[in-house]
Amino acid sequence: MKLGACVGRGKTADVFEWGRAEVVKLFHDRSEAAREAKNAEVIDTLGVRAPKCSGLIEAEGRLGIRYERVNGMSLLRHMEGTRESMIQSAKIMAEVQFELHGVKVWHLANLKTDFYRRVRQSGHLSEWQKEQVLAILDALPEGHALCHYDLHPDNILLTGDGPVVIDWMNVLTGHPAADVARTSMMLQSHAVPPDAPNWLVDRELRLLLHRQYVDEYAALSGIGPEEFERWKVPTLAVRLDELADGERDEIRKLLEDALPA
Repeated sequence: MKLGACVGRGKTADVFEWGRAEVVKLFHDRSEAAREAKNAEVIDTLGVRAPKCSGLIEAEGRLGIRYERVNGMSLLRHMEGTRESMIQSAKIMAEVQFELHGVKVWHLANLKTDFYRRVRQSGHLSEWQKEQVLAILDALPEGHALCHYDLHPDNILLTGDGPVVIDWMNVLTGHPAADVARTSMMLQSHAVPPDAPNWLVDRELRLLLHRQYVDEYAALSGIGPEEFERWKVPTLAVRLDELADGERDEIRKLLEDALPA
């Protein structure tokens, strides 16, 4: 079977139609395809709202994953540049994430263990910064909640049967506040993805979305914003190595400001 039309492009992969009922996600890095496929196998067993995975596939010299095709627009593309849309979208995000955190899982990579490894191996932190981040991490709680760890409006598809979550490459088991801290960081960022809606450059709307999301999640979970803030420094530290050279300045400045003088 030949690849169909391209239905999505991203930093790590491109998505193509595959027959009538599936898509193929072709990765730029073969190791990332294997990693996400392994995670997808676990996700398939948990009963969460995610596309079903049919395994790895080779196509046009690239390694990819076959997924169930989900008919729906992403939350990001659905959103309008209005206060009402920000408030409603924040509610959807918080509810989806809170539902995921209700799933307890032990057979995925542990979030704190992963953080320790990534901080120690980082090529973008000084030795002093590593010591500070690791000391903060030592005091943070363990957890066994299902953490998507890349949950943002473009990774939630709105369907007739409710929201569906995609892109499970970063999934971990850990404390819910760590997952919220990651989403909080992304919502507050000045970064704008390619072909993003025009409203995304409006800081007032973007920060409204963030505030509403944090408030909604806190109301659902009983976990206060101060708990999310405790995870801020490790969250920023591990983010540095995920970004290209020209994209790190904002995160580096936030980390420097958050660390003790």
